[in-house]
Amino acid sequence: MITLSRSGEHVLDHLLAALDLGVANFSVCDVRNGWGVSFEACSTASLHYCLAGSGTLVLGDAGRMMLDAHSFVLLPPGVAYRIDVASPTAARTVKRARVGNGLVRETAPTVKVGEGAQGVVTACGELSIDRSFTVDPFRALSRPLITRFDAAGGLRNQFVMLLAESARPGPGSRVLVEALLKQCFVMALRRHIDDGGVDFPWAAGLADARLAAALEAMFERYASPLSVERLAEEASMSRSAFAAQFAKAFDQSPMAMLKVVRLRKAAELLATTTMPVSEVARAVGLSSRSNFSVAFQRLYKVDPTRFRHQSRSTNRFIG
Repeated sequence: MITLSRSGEHVLDHLLAALDLGVANFSVCDVRNGWGVSFEACSTASLHYCLAGSGTLVLGDAGRMMLDAHSFVLLPPGVAYRIDVASPTAARTVKRARVGNGLVRETAPTVKVGEGAQGVVTACGELSIDRSFTVDPFRALSRPLITRFDAAGGLRNQFVMLLAESARPGPGSRVLVEALLKQCFVMALRRHIDDGGVDFPWAAGLADARLAAALEAMFERYASPLSVERLAEEASMSRSAFAAQFAKAFDQSPMAMLKVVRLRKAAELLATTTMPVSEVARAVGLSSRSNFSVAFQRLYKVDPTRFRHQSRSTNRFIG
């Protein structure tokens, strides 16, 4: 059984932030009694949170699973699915493309299928993973991740807000609902890791106190002169064993991950302070201004100075 310590949970928060994990193609799906809706597969894992009612999630040849209030499902990439609502006769099914692209970003779009009595209402979205990391860390998911919370469980507050926003969307609803859905995902992921039910290599890596200690050093002391040797000491492992175990768990080298962590912090400093670029570089542990600029542009596709100007013009952090 894989169990996360409090330190491991803290590192998980850092890791998900460093991954720049988001939710894309978000929608609320309202399927009426006696109806069904099928969606094409997407290239990333998809999230499904049941807001109200009950129905069935059909995964082609992979089987069926019940959807009821507070149930949360993470589907593997490349899985087409259908949402049905029970009826005495076969559900009338319609096909829909994924929702999200080209829509007004301030509202939470709703896909309504059929007429009549309420069947099931779900919040759906696709995980959006920053490609700075070498691979999609969720591509290894081989089976659906299912979590069922009760009304008094850890998702109660998120559920109430999700339901309210989906019932009466207004300015900012899309941003708020995406954030709430992401919180649901993190809480469900924590529960599954604790239950030993997630077959991600990096889940075991987070539960390994030695690797978690090295990750915590990266996230908390990114400005320090960290090296593979120093991180191996934090993990109380030999250099070779640490490097091998880290790469196995996270599919990249320790220094590659450390660089992304540093550049993410640098982007935050550029967007929120007036520190000169050279000072920003030093503040995140990259003493060479030229090397920092090259690495930053490789990650963000723009040099640090232009990034700062863009951040100020849009009045938001561009991640």
